[in-house]
Amino acid sequence: MKRAARAPARPPTSHGGRPRKPAKILPAIRRKDLPVVHLPRQTRSHGGKTKLTNHRAAIILHAISCGCYRETAAELASIKAETLSHWMGWSGEPYETFQRLVRKAEAGLESRMVTILTGQAEVRPELALAILERKFPQRWAKVTVVAAPPQHSGFNVADILQKVQERIAQGHTQGQLPRATIINDAGNPARPHDPRPPRLAVVSDLPGDSETKPTWQHGLQRPKGRLMKPLGPG
Repeated sequence: MKRAARAPARPPTSHGGRPRKPAKILPAIRRKDLPVVHLPRQTRSHGGKTKLTNHRAAIILHAISCGCYRETAAELASIKAETLSHWMGWSGEPYETFQRLVRKAEAGLESRMVTILTGQAEVRPELALAILERKFPQRWAKVTVVAAPPQHSGFNVADILQKVQERIAQGHTQGQLPRATIINDAGNPARPHDPRPPRLAVVSDLPGDSETKPTWQHGLQRPKGRLMKPLGPG
């Protein structure tokens, strides 16, 4: 009998049901590539035993000399970035010697990169210009001229607002609106135009006035005692 093919195993999931992120794998560092470091004994009295060993310092110096940031070098050495920051600020041994070695590794990296750039400057002149702009910015940096906004010597927002308030108050005292106010002068100036359709008012029958009574055609029902009269707007 043939065995049934098993379903592929599902990747492990977290509590939320989503697949877990793959573990971050750092590049392996061979011991023969590490520099030889001999740090002095610990002279810092307060605190426990330091984690700054010769092997851990060699990993950090190798990573920095390869162009890594200090945070990346700390991760390669299996320590936190805050720990490396503390090592670079503490006094006493072995921290002072370690600080000198770190600064020397960073200076060596910069020297090698500059040598590579200057070596290619004859082939690519833009590299030479970029080096000059960064090395001598006072003489070779690009100058960008930006026009300044016009200066209004007599422009004051507070004075303008105060004048507007004075005009409004003056118009109220004289019973008039300020000139900037727009009104609808159609029809009665005292009452603005009403855009609504005319309303119907109910009036009573006028006795003795046969001309006001309408004549009704056959088949239409006559209203009892009241007549609808259209009124003007308002």
